[in-house]
Amino acid sequence: MRFNTLAFLVGIVYGQTWSHLPDPRWTILLLPVVLIAWKRPSLRLLCFGALGLGWTVWRANMILAQNLPRDLESKDLKLTGVVVNIPIKKAYGWQFDFGPNPTQEWPNPGRLRLQWYEQPLEPLIPGQHWQLTVRLKPTQSLLNPGGFDYSSWLFQQQIRATGYVSLRSQPQLLQQPASLLNIDHWRYQLAKAIQQQLHHSPTQGIIIGLVIGEAQWITPRQQTVFKQTGTTHLIVISGSHISLVALLVFEITLRFWRYLGKPTLWLPAPYFAAVWGLLAAGFYALLAGFMVPTQRALIMLVVALSGILFTRRVMPSSILAFSLLIVLLWDPLAVLSLGFWLSFGAVAVIVYVLTNRRELKTSVLLKWGLDSWRTQIAVSLLVAIIFLAQFGYTPLSSLVANSIAIPWFGLVIVPLALFGAALVKLLPIIGGSALQLADYFMDALWVSLEWLANPHWMWYQAIPPWWAIVSALVGMLVLLLPRGFPAKWIGIIWLLPLFLTRTPYPQRGEVWFTLLDVGQGLAAVIRTQNYTLVYDTGAKWNDNSDIGQTVVVPFLRTQGIREIDKLLISHGDNDHIGGAQSLLKNLTVTEVITSVPEKFTQTNPVRLCQAGQYWRWDDVDFKILHPPAHYLANGNSRSCVLKIITAGGSLLLPGDIETAAESDLLNHAYSDLAADILIVPHHGSQTSSTEAFIQAVKPKIALFSVAYKNRFRLPNPEIVQRYHRYGIKTWTTASVGAIQFRLSASGISQPQLEKIARHRYWYD
Repeated sequence: MRFNTLAFLVGIVYGQTWSHLPDPRWTILLLPVVLIAWKRPSLRLLCFGALGLGWTVWRANMILAQNLPRDLESKDLKLTGVVVNIPIKKAYGWQFDFGPNPTQEWPNPGRLRLQWYEQPLEPLIPGQHWQLTVRLKPTQSLLNPGGFDYSSWLFQQQIRATGYVSLRSQPQLLQQPASLLNIDHWRYQLAKAIQQQLHHSPTQGIIIGLVIGEAQWITPRQQTVFKQTGTTHLIVISGSHISLVALLVFEITLRFWRYLGKPTLWLPAPYFAAVWGLLAAGFYALLAGFMVPTQRALIMLVVALSGILFTRRVMPSSILAFSLLIVLLWDPLAVLSLGFWLSFGAVAVIVYVLTNRRELKTSVLLKWGLDSWRTQIAVSLLVAIIFLAQFGYTPLSSLVANSIAIPWFGLVIVPLALFGAALVKLLPIIGGSALQLADYFMDALWVSLEWLANPHWMWYQAIPPWWAIVSALVGMLVLLLPRGFPAKWIGIIWLLPLFLTRTPYPQRGEVWFTLLDVGQGLAAVIRTQNYTLVYDTGAKWNDNSDIGQTVVVPFLRTQGIREIDKLLISHGDNDHIGGAQSLLKNLTVTEVITSVPEKFTQTNPVRLCQAGQYWRWDDVDFKILHPPAHYLANGNSRSCVLKIITAGGSLLLPGDIETAAESDLLNHAYSDLAADILIVPHHGSQTSSTEAFIQAVKPKIALFSVAYKNRFRLPNPEIVQRYHRYGIKTWTTASVGAIQFRLSASGISQPQLEKIARHRYWYD
């Protein structure tokens, strides 16, 4: 059973690596092959792998069939449907998921993620039926090394298009929700009730999240603290929360049934308690929105408690394997989620530790404490390895923080929060008191978590290669063997490559150039052997989110870069300077060079960008070509223009210069303009890229940094054609994601295009 399930998992994972899917009907052809091979035990694992592959292909094709037709992109569509989640208040309006009804143009529509940029006439409530005019586009994601793949996450959530509510025609509320039948309406009302009870508390969002599984009320600062202490799992309703509810109800009903006495003659107390434990866990999962993590947790719990209901003693590893099989049958796309690997990995490690421990002749309490400590160390080590592999960081305070927070959450805060939530509508005084008590204990814990959330206690490094990750997992298993097992110290040696392996870096005279995919804006990273320069930092969307935080910093950290030697900000437009403060806050920046020094405080050395500035790093030359001293123009035309020269090629980064600045460059820096790679000025706008400028630069490659289907309609088709007329190769970040080149003495490498490098079938 266990090996068959693993083979089924391997088949599913393999299917998710494909760049294109075959017609789902071919999976039917697998059945006779599987039936024939099934009779041979030696081929049974192969059969399970083939079944997993066929199952994931079938399910994925069903979701892809819901894609937005290309001819409906960016057009006004009148749709009717239902609000299917709790709307999220944003700085610009509201975000919500919408389940549209089929139309003649779109007979099999998928779930939509919509933005409503103005206050609706009626408050948005889950379960409402609306008629809306919307503008949609296929799900898109900024694709960068180390960045969050939003498109993959949307695919896993079965959301097949995003867009906004167009107000060209009046939205119509067709029907209010049937409150008794709509669980999301219950959740919405419960969140409002908790807010009323805790309206002055800074931690009310955490309590709401623990009850209904919604994180929208948790502040960005609180999310940062949970991240930096490795305790994020405590605010995501998952296996530990579902199991806690089931265990509490199981114990209470077990004691109650035994206390009654006679009923146990016809229904044993463990049966009665197991049924009620499952019912309570199921209700809690519904209350949490029945999200993917709660589905996994509930399935695992059902399998585990089935042993009690059917009076069968089952090995923990078999329970885990059967739970895994059911989860994969329920949702093969779960393997795309990091939470899937964390939850099953954590349970597998706990089973491994507890089944391999040596029995000690000691008190039950001490034995329980030792087991808890060993499992905590094991899970913390696993999470550290997974986080280093996925994100290139791990919080060093995680073990201490979890040792404090897990019992505090599990034994105090969560029970009080759930008890209060259960009574807040029926008995507001009692329910409110319990919620306030939970909030009080949350405040008390928060003091410790904030102290432990020290940025200096985060370990950052480049993402290690796959073989170092496998080596670390083997080392972890060796270290977790029972005390007295010979040569356990070898496990430490197996762990070392995870921390000691150095990622590739440029050789002397080389430049590694990366144009990041930042949507509508610009951010580029230039590396030499010992130095790093960042040119522009993309846009800032609001006080809590910007490209520097979400794209540039993660990219640098996955490359093992902790210090920026020069941060060059071309000019003051938001789409170029917006992410700068996040870089200054999260990384060491030696010097800032910019045409707008007034935008920066004096906490960092800031130098005015002027033509004639020059420096040399590792046999690579850097020149500022524009603006000259006393240049009068402001705005785009004052952009810093940077030329980078290596023995094998050159780069020109002109920012957002327009026709006037191009003319000035042609007059004062003509001999320096020639470059092999050009970042097209002003994102390919008609205000730039004159014929004379292109002829002077003579690039072989032109790169456009733009957003998909952006409102400025850039790059302008005429400008793209202008470059093509000169035989220049062009790429856009909107089409291929981040673009990387390596310039060395032997010339310019072929581009590495992030979308091609990680291409998956759902990107099409």
